[in-house]
Amino acid sequence: MNSQERLLRLPEVMHLTGLCRSDVYRLEAAGIFPKRRRLVGRTVCWTLSDVLRFVESRPTVADAQR
Repeated sequence: MNSQERLLRLPEVMHLTGLCRSDVYRLEAAGIFPKRRRLVGRTVCWTLSDVLRFVESRPTVADAQR
C-alpha cells in the first residue's frame, strides 16, 4: 500500500460496490472480496485500489449472458 492510498470505511465500500454489509463480509470470508485492514481497536477499512480492482474484476451483464 503506498503512502497516498485512500482508506474506505464500510459505508463507502457498500456504496462503491452496491453490496450490502453481509455480502461484503461473506465474500471476504470466501476469499472473493479484498481483506479488510485493522486501523485501531474494532475500526477496519479497505483500500480504494483493492475495492476498485474487485469491481473491475466482476463480469458485466453482457459477459454473464454469453
